[in-house]
Amino acid sequence: MVSICIDVFNYARFLPQAIESVLEQTYTDFEVLISDDCSTDRSFDIAQEYAAKDPRIRAQRNPTNLGMVKNRNACLAMAQRPYVKFLHADDFLCDREALAKMVAVLEANPAVSLVAAARKMVDIDGQPKDVWSCFSDERPVSGTSVINRCLREQRNLIGGPSAVMVRRDRALRGFSEEYFVMADMEMWFHLLEQGCFAYLREPLCAFRMHGTQQTQKDVTSMLPAIENWKLISSYLDRPYVKVRSWLRRYLAYDAVHRIVKRSRKLGIDPANGNEEIARALKGYSGLKYYRRQARRVFYEAFVKQSRLVQRHVLPWLSTRLTSRAGKQRPLGINMAGFVRGEYGIGESSRALWRAVEGSGLPCALINVHSRMHSNRDATFTRFAADNPYQINLMTFSFDYSRRFYRDMGRKYFAGRYNIGLWYWEQEIFPARWHSAFDYYDEIWVPTEFTRKSIASVSPVPVRKITYPLYVNEAEARPDRASFGLKDDTFVFLFNFDFLSTTHRKNPAGVIDAFRKAFSPTEDVTLVLKTINSEHDRAGRELLARRGEGLKIVFLDSHLPGAQVNALFASADCYISLHRSEGLGLGMAQSMYLGKPVIGTGYSGNLDFMSRENSLLVDYEMAAMEETNGPYEKGSVWAQPSSDHAAEHMRWVYKNREESMALGQRAARDIRETLSAQRTSQEILARAREIGAMGREGYACSVRADS
Repeated sequence: MVSICIDVFNYARFLPQAIESVLEQTYTDFEVLISDDCSTDRSFDIAQEYAAKDPRIRAQRNPTNLGMVKNRNACLAMAQRPYVKFLHADDFLCDREALAKMVAVLEANPAVSLVAAARKMVDIDGQPKDVWSCFSDERPVSGTSVINRCLREQRNLIGGPSAVMVRRDRALRGFSEEYFVMADMEMWFHLLEQGCFAYLREPLCAFRMHGTQQTQKDVTSMLPAIENWKLISSYLDRPYVKVRSWLRRYLAYDAVHRIVKRSRKLGIDPANGNEEIARALKGYSGLKYYRRQARRVFYEAFVKQSRLVQRHVLPWLSTRLTSRAGKQRPLGINMAGFVRGEYGIGESSRALWRAVEGSGLPCALINVHSRMHSNRDATFTRFAADNPYQINLMTFSFDYSRRFYRDMGRKYFAGRYNIGLWYWEQEIFPARWHSAFDYYDEIWVPTEFTRKSIASVSPVPVRKITYPLYVNEAEARPDRASFGLKDDTFVFLFNFDFLSTTHRKNPAGVIDAFRKAFSPTEDVTLVLKTINSEHDRAGRELLARRGEGLKIVFLDSHLPGAQVNALFASADCYISLHRSEGLGLGMAQSMYLGKPVIGTGYSGNLDFMSRENSLLVDYEMAAMEETNGPYEKGSVWAQPSSDHAAEHMRWVYKNREESMALGQRAARDIRETLSAQRTSQEILARAREIGAMGREGYACSVRADS
C-alpha cells in the first residue's frame, strides 16, 4: 500500500538508520525506493546492499546530478503504491507504528490528501532535543483552512517531507521545480487544494539537525525570501484565501520587505536581473509608509500574536466553551434556515422542518432572514430565540456558513453536534468552499450525486438523507384563468430562479427545444415561471429575444405558495433541460402531481427519475468556458440535446393518454422515493446515534476559524 521515497545525496552516514527505521515497522506492505543523486560517498553502494537483501527495496542512481527537487521527483516517479511516504536520508522514523498509524488515517477517510505528524527534533547523533508540532486537533480539517493558516502565520506548519504521507494519485504532478526552499510547502498547498488534512500529534519521525543539511545552507541564501514572495504572490489572491484586506496588503508587502532585508544583510542585489523581483521592489518604495507609521508595527505584532492565539488560546477556548455548553443538553434538534424565504432553499427548509417535527424529537426552529430573496412565506411563524438542544441542523448551503457563524457566535455551535444540509450541482466541489466544512461535524445531502461530489473532499462524514417532498394537494388545483392561460391549450412549464444562474438552469435550451418541436400555429404554450429576474435584466432580455415569435408566457414575480401549486397543477407537462441539479425540486413536485416530466438524464434528479417514470433527455458532457456564479471555468456538466428534448415534447403532445399514464407512474414512484415519513425515520435514527456518541464524538465544536 505504501511507497517509501528516500532521496539521498552524500548521506552515507545517515542512510542506514533511515532504511532500518522503515524495515523495523510493524506495517510491512511497502516498497522502499531510493534515488541517489550522484553521491560522491558510499550512499548508492549502501542502497544497493540493502536492495540485494530485501526485494521490497529498489535503488536507482541518476545519470547526472539533478538537484534536490528533481531528485525527489525522480524518486516519486518510481512509486507504484496508493500512498507515498517521503523520508529524507538524514531523517528516520522514530515510532515502529508510524506507517500503520498514517495508513489508518488515509484508509479511514478517502478525502484526506495529506496526513502529517509531529516531529522529534534530534541532534546529529540522533539524540532527542525537542518536539515540533503546530496543530492541537487530530480530527481532519479542510485543506484550504490549513493553507489559510500557513499564509497568515507566514510559515510551513505542516513540516518537511519526512513528516507526511500523501495519496499518490493527487501528487502525480510532483514537486514544483520552480521552487527549491519552498518546494515542500508549495507541494502541500497543491495537495490540500484537492482534499483535506489530517494530523497526528504523536511524533512519528525524527528530523535531524546538523551543519550540512539544506536548512542550514539556506541561512546564507536569498532563496528563502525570494521563494516566500513567489508563494505569497501565487496563492494570496486565490478565491479560498479568507484574510482581511489589511492583512492581505500586509502579507504582500512583508514578502517584498523580507527580500530587501535579506539582501541588505547579505550585501547583494536583491533583483539580480530578475524582472519580476525588480517590479516588486519598485512597488515596495511606494509602500514605505508602512515603515514610517505605527500601523505596520501594529500589523506585524498582530500577526505574531495571532500565532499564539491559534496555537494556545483557541484550543483552550474550544475546550472551555464545549464543557460549559454541553452540560445536560437534551436530545433534540435546533433547525435553522431561510424558513420564510420564497425560493428553493426556503422551500427545502420548510420541507425538512416538517420531517423534523414528524420525527417526534424535541425541536426548535430558528429563522434566518434572507438578504437576497423575498421573506414573505408565512407557512411557519413561531420561531425560537435559542438553540437548547443537542443537535444543530442548519438547512442553508455552504456559501452562508461563515456568515451564520459570525452572526450567531461560537456559543451557538459549542457543545452541540453541528449538521449542515447542502446542495451542490457539479461533480467537483470547488476548493473555494472547502473551509465551510470546518463549521460542521457532519453534512447531509439529498442525492447520491451530491454526496459523491462533496464526500470526495470532505473532512467530516457526508450522509444522504431522503428529501421530504411535500406538496399541498388542496392548493394544487388547476386555475389557468388566473395565469392568463386558455383551458384548451397544451401547456409546458419550467420554473427557475435567476440567482441560480440561467447558465445552469438553461431556460434557453427549453426555448430552443420548444421552437424545434412546434410551429407557431399549433395550440401549445410554454410557461417560464421565474423569480429574481431583476438581478439579471440582461439575461431576462436575452430570453425574451430568443423566444420571439413563439407562444411563451413569462411569469416573473414571486407568487404565494398556493398560487405556485395551482400553476404546477395547471400544466400538462414539466420540462427541465438543466445542465446539472443537486435535486431538481420542480421536476419532483410535478411528478408528485402526476405530470409527465421531461428532464436531462444527468445529476441529482436521477435519484427519483428513470426511463420508466420520466422522459430523460440525452446529453454530452461539456466544460465551462468561463466562471458563472459559483461554477468555475473548466468544470464540466451536461449539455442536453435540444433535438432529443423536442422529440419528447412532441411525443407528450401527440400521445396524451400514454403521457398521462407515465405521469401516474411517476406519482406512485416519487411518493415512495421522496417520502417525508421515511425522512422523519432517518432523522430520528441518526439523532439517537448522535446522542449515544456523547460529546467526545463531536468534531467541530468551535474549532472553526472565524
